[in-house]
Amino acid sequence: MQDLKRSRVTIIAVSAMVLFFLTNYLARFLFGLTGVVVSVVIAALIAAYISWSVARILKRVPTSDERARVLWSYGGFLGALFLAWAAYVGLSGGLNAGAVILLLSHYLPYPALAHLMLSDRVVNRLVGEPG
Repeated sequence: MQDLKRSRVTIIAVSAMVLFFLTNYLARFLFGLTGVVVSVVIAALIAAYISWSVARILKRVPTSDERARVLWSYGGFLGALFLAWAAYVGLSGGLNAGAVILLLSHYLPYPALAHLMLSDRVVNRLVGEPG
């Protein structure tokens, strides 16, 4: 049973990565929205999805191992993706301090908001337990 819940938590992280691609494609390419605010809104929506899904599947607050599994899978994959993008920009046109700050301002909301939404207090409210 524990392996089943572990695999479901991993599936949530993978589906959050898919959601990252879909929402960014819709917002940026189809609707033409750009900027850091769009990244923050998308990050908040995905973080809410992660928190809701974990609460729905586990029906309890996630353990630190489960929380770390989701955050490292999701944040690590996005971190590798943004690092690859930085390498591409660095090799093609040069990467200065302003570009690094801009890249970090687009990346950091994703793992930060996911971490906040997976806190005990938020997941407790979604599970419906008192406290």
